[in-house]
Amino acid sequence: MDHFTLSLCVGAAAGALDVLPKVFQGASARSCFSAFFIFLFSAVIVFHADLPYLPWWADGMGTTLMLSIPVFFTLAGKERKTIPVFVFDALLFGLLISLAERYLS
Repeated sequence: MDHFTLSLCVGAAAGALDVLPKVFQGASARSCFSAFFIFLFSAVIVFHADLPYLPWWADGMGTTLMLSIPVFFTLAGKERKTIPVFVFDALLFGLLISLAERYLS
């Protein structure tokens, strides 16, 4: 499996792991697609870029958190209680993406 395909597989797995609980909780399709694509694109970026001044394990967390910031601004007016959950998801799945890049590549 080449590097790009591996990044897509890891991103799809991270996105699916994030979306499955949301589907069972009855979240809207728009928010499920948004979360899936954030983690899919985040994995591709993490696999092909290197953030300066960050160790390898923090690259995924930084990238995923930066890609999630527009969602935080969208939620700031309506559902402020969910922002800490999204921050935790971004940090956790970003770490998992970094670990996958380090040990599966």
